[in-house]
Amino acid sequence: MSGTHLKREDISRQIIYMCESNPTPCHIRDSECRYVYINPAMAELLDLPKGFNIEGKLITDISHWMAIFSEETYKHDKNVIDNKSSISLLITSAFGREDIVQPYIFDIQPFFNDKGHVVGTMAEAKLCRFFSPLQYADGESPITLTLNMPHSYFTERELEIIFFTYHGLSSKETARRLKISHRTVENRLCNLYQKIHINNIYQFREFCRDIDLDCYIPTNLLVPSIRVIG
Repeated sequence: MSGTHLKREDISRQIIYMCESNPTPCHIRDSECRYVYINPAMAELLDLPKGFNIEGKLITDISHWMAIFSEETYKHDKNVIDNKSSISLLITSAFGREDIVQPYIFDIQPFFNDKGHVVGTMAEAKLCRFFSPLQYADGESPITLTLNMPHSYFTERELEIIFFTYHGLSSKETARRLKISHRTVENRLCNLYQKIHINNIYQFREFCRDIDLDCYIPTNLLVPSIRVIG
């Protein structure tokens, strides 16, 4: 990367104003992956204390789960700067004041100075929303995941089986993912049907939609990770 050291005073007032009033988390980092600026929304996403001075700090200098991705973050920032091209990352980590593991899309682009030289990166982060082709065909809107257990009526294992069954996996496919026998899955499903007083998969799907289980994902499936998606 270039050795150019970008400072907050190098950023135009117009950009700062746009970021400050933007509800979407955003940050600007220099060519060495040091933070130069973050807006209030990003400070909240990273769960930073009020008044925290982030300028000149690396992700490893702040107490956040994203620090485990520091090497990959540095590599991706370098590619954006060297190639003068944008990239989108899907980062699953603990975010926000509640410290909940959830997926965010970080859109990163090169940051240019007044002379047209790339001196860093600028990024926006948005909570990942999910949208299937069938939802599109049915005229539905993208959804965000339900991360908290929506109903204490079910055990964790039952919720895992509900999740895979609702999304179309067979008993054998569900069993393979959960590392249990398919007969165990079938027995659990049978008990579930009795428990919620339904008789078939159509009623099962309707029941899940009625109590927002269609948007729920078991927390053990949300593994901290970073991947390129665009």
